[in-house]
Amino acid sequence: MTLPLLSALFTAFALSLYVLLDGFDLGVGALLLLQSDERLRDRMVDSIMPTWDGNETWLIMAGVALLAAFPIAYGVLLPAFYIPLIVMLLALGLRGVSFEFRYQIEQGRRFWDAAFGVGSIVAALMQGLIVGGLIQGVAVDGERFSGSVFDVFQPFPALTAITLLAGYLVLGAGWLHLKGTAPLREFAQRYLRLAVPGFVCLAAATCAGAAWVQPGIRAAWAAHTIALVVIAALFLGVTAALLRAIGGRADGRPFFLALALFVLGVAGLGFGIFPDIVPFRLTLWAAASSTLSHVFLLIGAVIVTPVVLAYSAFAYRTFRGKTPETGWET
Repeated sequence: MTLPLLSALFTAFALSLYVLLDGFDLGVGALLLLQSDERLRDRMVDSIMPTWDGNETWLIMAGVALLAAFPIAYGVLLPAFYIPLIVMLLALGLRGVSFEFRYQIEQGRRFWDAAFGVGSIVAALMQGLIVGGLIQGVAVDGERFSGSVFDVFQPFPALTAITLLAGYLVLGAGWLHLKGTAPLREFAQRYLRLAVPGFVCLAAATCAGAAWVQPGIRAAWAAHTIALVVIAALFLGVTAALLRAIGGRADGRPFFLALALFVLGVAGLGFGIFPDIVPFRLTLWAAASSTLSHVFLLIGAVIVTPVVLAYSAFAYRTFRGKTPETGWET
């Protein structure tokens, strides 16, 4: 009874860290398309260069955990989201290729910056489609996916995709507010003032849409009214604090408040779908693998997670402070 819960918590932990950490560099990538000054684009890329590829480690860990601990859920969710998953992986690959090429080729750097931005936007949108598809509900017959791979391409998942992209833009602009010097910081302030209200409005619309399309969400609101109202109130309070922090002396405050918004969003989603691993279709225990698989996974998690956390902490500490005007390589 306890082992599937621990495995699910580890999977949720890995996914949450992926969203928080890779979310800001996807946001920075998307913002590249809005910056015409090549020198500032260089600084934007430099700000994420030391850490961006390591952030995706958490996505791999979450996928491995889902396969090992909940193979039935993996077998249901993979075919349900074949198209967005494949497109997301291709977009992440495009980001990696364009990231390397922009540093190796002087001519055409604008093209590779655009490719990096497009890859970031597409990856964010595909992730949002998956989240929206999960909330909307996956067609399951027994322990098998019984729907169409095109079920995810509906209005509510599309709304969720746009909402997640807006949230990543907030994270990305918050990161640039933290890492950028004067010109880049002003750029970040401008887009924070636009993206934060847009994200909050879209998040509210997504919550309302979730309750409209999914009875399980309405049941969760009835079962966890106080907790979800508290989360909503905190979300609005953090939003107000974030808007006040833009352009303030504490350069990191907008970024950390943006992270807090995502933490609250993840908490609200957790209240909405727990104890299901395939939301509103299969519980953790119905989709769980054998006890030995959970033991193996959790032993691995205990060994690997501190190593990845230590590496990430080392990287962020080493490259703390403002991004140098001449880049990290000089």
